[in-house]
Amino acid sequence: MQRNKNVTTQPFTEQPVFNNWDVVAKGWYLICLSSDIKKGRVKSFNLCGQRIVIFRGNNNRCYALDAFCPHMGADLGIGKVIDNSIRCFFHHWKYNGEGDCVDVPCGESIPSKAKVRSYGTEERYGHIWVYPDANPPAGVPEYDSLKGKEVYWERGSSVTRECHHHINMINGIDAQHLRTVHNISMDMVLSHNLSEDGRIMDFTLTGPLPTKTRRERLLSTVLGGTYAYSMRYAEATVGLLSVFEKVRWFGKGKEATPMRMIFAYTPLSYGISRTVPIFIAEKKPGLWNTLKAKLLLFSMKVGLFILRDEDGVVYDNIRFQPNALLKMDRAVAQYIKWVNKLPLSDWSTTGKKRPTVTLLDNEKYQYSVGD
Repeated sequence: MQRNKNVTTQPFTEQPVFNNWDVVAKGWYLICLSSDIKKGRVKSFNLCGQRIVIFRGNNNRCYALDAFCPHMGADLGIGKVIDNSIRCFFHHWKYNGEGDCVDVPCGESIPSKAKVRSYGTEERYGHIWVYPDANPPAGVPEYDSLKGKEVYWERGSSVTRECHHHINMINGIDAQHLRTVHNISMDMVLSHNLSEDGRIMDFTLTGPLPTKTRRERLLSTVLGGTYAYSMRYAEATVGLLSVFEKVRWFGKGKEATPMRMIFAYTPLSYGISRTVPIFIAEKKPGLWNTLKAKLLLFSMKVGLFILRDEDGVVYDNIRFQPNALLKMDRAVAQYIKWVNKLPLSDWSTTGKKRPTVTLLDNEKYQYSVGD
C-alpha cells in the first residue's frame, strides 16, 4: 500500500519492523471473544496473514493450530472436536492440542510429517489471545496494580484502519496532537522506561492542567492542578493506557480512581489493521462499588468514542514517514527505535525461503508436483 508510490516525489523508507507489513513481531494478538468458542466448538480465523483454527476441548481449554491439515489442506475449522482433539472433516485425521496427529482412520501408520503448528493461547478480559509461538515468554499483559485481582471489563467497538497498527499505537504518546486535534493545550513532560527483557516500553506523560478558560480552571482545581497518564506498550501488540494516575481530588483529598483502557492491535491483511478497546475497572464488593465501576466503564467508552472520531480521518488517510520530527516528538522516536528491535515471529515473510517438501516418507514413492 504505502510503497507503491513514486520514489522520487514520495519516497518511502522501509524499516526493519516498524510499519513493515512483511514482518510480524512476537506478541499477544486478540483473536475473538471467549464466548465465540464454546466447549466442543471450533472456528477458523484470519490473523496476521495466517489462517488459525481455535477449538475448545472437553477440558474447557482453548487450543490454537495452523488451520490447514497437512494431509491435503482442508480447513480444520470445518472439522469436529473429539474430546480434546480436532478431527479433520475431509479424511478424519485427528490432531491433539499440540498439533500432533494421533489417528489416521484408514489404518495406515501416521506419517512423520503429519503435524500442525501449535500456538500459545490465553483467555483474559473475556477474549482469546494467541501468541505466534508454542511457548510464550509471559502471559497476556495486565496492569501491575491489578495483578491477582478480579476486574470488570467491557469491549468497545473495534476499529479498522487503512494503516499499520504500529501507527495507531503512536496516538497514545503523540503529545503534539492533543493541542492540534483535540484542542487540549498542555505542556507535557515525558519519561520512559524499557523492561529488562526488552518486551515492554512504558511512557509516562505529566503536566499542569491549562487554566485559560473558566472550565479549565474548574477542572484544574478539582484535579489538583496536574494531569498524568501512562501508556504501556507490550511487544507492540497491546497497549495499556492509564489516565489520572496518582491524582488527588482538589490536590489533597482521596486519590482518584484511574481510568484503564487496554488496546489490542492486530494487522488483518496488507494495508488493514484492527484495534479493539477493552475498558477495565477493579471489582470490589458492595453495590456502591459496583455502580461506581460501571459508571467509570461507561465514562471511558463515551470519552474514547469522541476522541476516536476526531482522529479517524487522519489514520485512514496517512502515509507515515518520520523525516522531520521535533523535540516534542521524542516519545514517537523512542517508540520507533524500540519496535525495530523486537524479535520476529515465523509468521513474517521477509527473507523467508520456501521449505523443501518431500511428499512421502518412503523414497520409492517421492513425487514432484509435475509428475
